[in-house]
Amino acid sequence: MRTPLYEINRSLGARFTDFHGWEMPLQFGGTIREVSAVRESAGVFDISHMGRIEVSGKGSFELLQSLTTNDLGKLSPGRVQYTLFTNERGGVLDDATIYMIDEERYFVCVNAANKEKILGWLLHHNREGAEVQDLSDRLVQIALQGPRSPQIIKSFYEADSLGYYRFGIFGSAIVSRTGYTGSDGFEIYLPPEEGKKLYSELVKLAEPCGLGARDVLRIEAGFPLYGNELSENITPLHARLERFVSFEKEFIGKDALLNLKPEKVLMGLKMDGKGIPRKGYKVYKGDSLIGEVSSGTYSPTLQTGIALCFIDTEHATGGTDVSLRIRDKLYPAVLTGCNFLKKS
Repeated sequence: MRTPLYEINRSLGARFTDFHGWEMPLQFGGTIREVSAVRESAGVFDISHMGRIEVSGKGSFELLQSLTTNDLGKLSPGRVQYTLFTNERGGVLDDATIYMIDEERYFVCVNAANKEKILGWLLHHNREGAEVQDLSDRLVQIALQGPRSPQIIKSFYEADSLGYYRFGIFGSAIVSRTGYTGSDGFEIYLPPEEGKKLYSELVKLAEPCGLGARDVLRIEAGFPLYGNELSENITPLHARLERFVSFEKEFIGKDALLNLKPEKVLMGLKMDGKGIPRKGYKVYKGDSLIGEVSSGTYSPTLQTGIALCFIDTEHATGGTDVSLRIRDKLYPAVLTGCNFLKKS
C-alpha cells in the first residue's frame, strides 16, 4: 500500500521500507540529519498510514469511555486525549489519541497495524448504536515537528497559538498541537488533494523526514511503540503509563489492572561509553539477568546509545549501574527514566 503522498516522497529521493504493508519513507537525507532538523529547526513527516476513525451519534461517549483507560469525561470540544484500548486482561490493544469535536462526535487516531482490530473492537461493543466510520482513506496525515513549527504553520493556518493537546478546525483541515517526537509541533489531517498541495509546500520549508528519524525521536522522548513497549500481553502498568489510566471509571481491563503487580516495568537505559543497544539485547546487574531491551538506537541528540527496556521491578531504579550484552561482551550502562530529553 502507498499513501497519497508517495509520489512526492519518491520525487524527493526517499528510501522506502515496508511498514505493516505500507511502502513508507525510511529516510531522505539521512536519519541523523533528519533528527537534528526536528530538534533544532523543523521536519515534516508523511504519516498517512495511520488509522483514522470517527465515532459519532448517540452512545459515542459511552462506547469510547467503556473501552479506553483515560477518562473521556475530562475532554471538551477542541481538546485531544492520549489513551489506551485494553483487553479483559489489561493488555493493550492499541494506544490512540481521541479528538473531541463535540459531545456526540469523536475523532480517533490509531496505529496503522491495529486499525482493523480497533474498528472490530468498537463495532463488537457498540451497544448504543453509535456510528463508527473508517475515515482513513478520506484523509492524509502530516506531522510538522520542531521548534520552528509554529512559525511555519501560521503561513497556512492560524494554529500557532493552539495549546498543547488542543486542536482547531480550519476549513476541511484538523490541526492539532500534538506529535510523536518530543519536540513542539503539529499534526494535520485533511483530504488527499489538499494534503498533496500542503505537503509539497511544507517540504520546501522543513526537512522531509522518514520513519528512521521518527523512531529515534520517539525513543529519545520515551514514547512507546506498539509491538515493542505495548502489546496485548503488556499492560499500561508494565509500560509505566498509569497516569493515563483512570480507576475512577469502569472500562474493560480495569479489574485486571487493579489486581496487577508487574514483575517488570519500563525503564530508560543510557550507555556509559560505546555500544548501541538493539531490541532483544539483555541487561545484567552483576551476573544476574534483570531485563531486555524493547527499543534501542544511537541518539544524535545525546550522542550516545540509548534504549527502552523492561527491567525486573526490584532493580528498576534510575541511576542503577548495569551492563548490556552486545554479542559476547558486556558494556557499561546506567538505568534512567524513559524520557531522555527531560532535564534531571
